Amino acid sequence: MARMINLTISILFTLSALAYSEVNCNKTQADGKVVCYFAAWANYRKPPYNYDIDSISGDLCTHVIYSFIGINEKTSELESIDPEYDYVRKGYEKFVSLREKWPQLKVLIAVGGWAEGGAKYSNMVSDEGRRQKFVTSVVSFLQKYKFDGFDLDWEYPGATDRQGKYADKENFLKLVKELRTEFDKHNYILSAAVPVAKFRLQEGYEVYDLARLLDQIHVMTYDLRGNWAGFADVHSPLYPRSFDEYAYEKLNVRDGLQLWVSMGTPKHKLIVGVPFYGRSYTLGSKDNNGLKAPIKKWIGGGQAGPYTGESGILAYYEICTQVKSNNWTRKWDDVGKVPYAYYQDQWVGYEDEESMQIKMKFIKDEGYGGAMTWSLDLDDVNGVCGKKDGLLQVINENIKGYKVNVPDPSEMTTTAKPSPTWWTQGSTVASTRQSTTSSSSSSSSTTKAPSVQGGSTSKPTSEEDSVSKDIDCSNASVQFVPHPTDCSKYYWCVHGKPMVLNCPPGTLWNPNGNRCDWDYNVKSANCNNI
Repeated sequence: MARMINLTISILFTLSALAYSEVNCNKTQADGKVVCYFAAWANYRKPPYNYDIDSISGDLCTHVIYSFIGINEKTSELESIDPEYDYVRKGYEKFVSLREKWPQLKVLIAVGGWAEGGAKYSNMVSDEGRRQKFVTSVVSFLQKYKFDGFDLDWEYPGATDRQGKYADKENFLKLVKELRTEFDKHNYILSAAVPVAKFRLQEGYEVYDLARLLDQIHVMTYDLRGNWAGFADVHSPLYPRSFDEYAYEKLNVRDGLQLWVSMGTPKHKLIVGVPFYGRSYTLGSKDNNGLKAPIKKWIGGGQAGPYTGESGILAYYEICTQVKSNNWTRKWDDVGKVPYAYYQDQWVGYEDEESMQIKMKFIKDEGYGGAMTWSLDLDDVNGVCGKKDGLLQVINENIKGYKVNVPDPSEMTTTAKPSPTWWTQGSTVASTRQSTTSSSSSSSSTTKAPSVQGGSTSKPTSEEDSVSKDIDCSNASVQFVPHPTDCSKYYWCVHGKPMVLNCPPGTLWNPNGNRCDWDYNVKSANCNNI
């Protein structure tokens, strides 16, 4: 009997091992990625924080991305944004030559950025001939300068507040398909920097299809709060807090990534963005300095840093030096898992080595593809607060040796595409990278509307509004029309037909900006008039 039991156990063990082997035989593993954006304009900063290509610690990154190149408005071909740096000072050649020192390093270039706007990109993708010129110029550029790949950083397709159009969503997918076809001939990497706000995805991203075309997806899980919100808060909270509501309820790192996953994106392709800078504010009162403290929104953010020189933005090295010297008081968001600090009426939410460690553990525990940084020049690049490149060091120490599970390609192609859906009201908000991705060395305004932009709110009402028949959408240039009687509603003109939508709770339609805005920013007597 004992022999029979042992034999049975042995057979069961063998069968279990075979079954496990069969289940996992189609699964492979890939190395975790550390994707590092290089902001070319950082070389213009005053010493000792003028950051150039030779400042890059290529051994701490797996991919480095040159930011940015633009496109020509007339020809739709690639065009240098800073010819002096790119050509005269040979920025492209020097960047690619990083591979000579670090042969395993992948070097890419990004097109777009916040300062480029959206009109040129919307016009380019709308025409097959223009798209072809763009694709041809991209391939020629990559071949000439020997880059390994190309990063799409159009902010954002379909965004009406960024000169986008309704058709951008479909046309952007066409562009990515056409790039994929050509890139496969040369084994180029194709990636994109993407947002996490639901309304941005609804407006411009065919997530399921893009996830199968792009090699990696750089998720901008930062700038989730800012001066536009009207209160002080950290801008990259890992988890939702009890006071997050309405537009901010799901706007955090965990839920933003889960949104992409729920729409069919394989986790291994999602590279989680972490900021090397803080979003700053001027408090309404220096005595009220906690999370969600009132701010003087009209000022446009906190005081400019001595080196970055932009209101509302501070580099990590501008923050850590003040905290280390005890000039600023550091506090901790226990739920969001990020620090903030204040001094008199100045307040900043940021990342430090402690929060970065927590985020890296989250990435590995959840099985995401790695980490992405914006941007290298904003780290503790001179080691004044600790290790040189302290934040990047934490990322590298955690991701180095990390293996990501990659599903079999057949699983990705046979996975059912999620049904189209309109987003619920409680999760729409404008999220930007305006200051941190500016392609100019000069300062730019950082104040942005805090609100939900037109065409991006809730599900259309199931029944046509009784006054819809009187709304004129025949003019193709007209995208939004105020509701004549209800300030909480507006019309979105889609293919010449009016679609009535509701603004999220607590907001009203603002015809001056074509968006749903906080009620205190809208004069109800004028909300129905342009």
